Amino acid sequence: MTRRRARRRQDALGAALIAVAFAALAAMAAAGFLLRPPPTDPDTLCRTDRGVAQHTIVLVDATDALEPRHRRRLRAVVEQERARLAPYGRLTIARLRPARPSDPEILFSLCTPRAGEDANPLFENPQKMQAHWDAAFGAAMTRALRRAGASSAAQASPITAGLRAIAADVTFTADIQARRIVLVSDLLEFNPQGFSLYADGVDFAAFAASRDGAAGPPDLENVDVRVVTLDRDDQAARQARARAVFWAPYFDAASARSVEFDAAP
Repeated sequence: MTRRRARRRQDALGAALIAVAFAALAAMAAAGFLLRPPPTDPDTLCRTDRGVAQHTIVLVDATDALEPRHRRRLRAVVEQERARLAPYGRLTIARLRPARPSDPEILFSLCTPRAGEDANPLFENPQKMQAHWDAAFGAAMTRALRRAGASSAAQASPITAGLRAIAADVTFTADIQARRIVLVSDLLEFNPQGFSLYADGVDFAAFAASRDGAAGPPDLENVDVRVVTLDRDDQAARQARARAVFWAPYFDAASARSVEFDAAP
């Protein structure tokens, strides 16, 4: 009787261990299924199984040639904005084109892949993931930054036209949960045949009454705005006035959800 009881106990223990092993394998399989990378578009790196949840557009005004300190600041700003995005959030870098004020040049527009630091080492290879991030996203962003900062001086600075254009971009739609515009500029709007912030005494009211301002600012409801001023040593006072009497009321009239002016470097 004692032997039979011991045998039953051994059989029960064996069955329990087998059940635990199967449960562990099932859990690992389920975890692997849940943690598998989502399907993405090869051109944009964005998910195809759901819409983009975040989109940040960095609009660069290089209509006055960027000095080395400006290019360094631009890179730092783009890196900060990239770091704000969760995996598969979209980052766009656009550059003003004075010859085509309503059509900024899109230099870069991709969703952020998961980097090596996001890998689950039980199921994914961090080195392989980081290599993919570097090749598919990081290198393209670096090339775009070089182009954004390499412009030569132009005869116009159509900042407001550029803002209207990117706000209306087909990838920057109101259904995106978190939208953000980052303006990197000296903030001195200039149209040789129209409104100019180089003129004395002008403000947002003057712009709104001008031909250039007839269409009004873009609709930035539920959009967060960050304004990064590229300092000009000989224009510091004019830039400070432009922030106070033009750009602050401009973004207020645009109904931006929040507006952040970076402190001068």
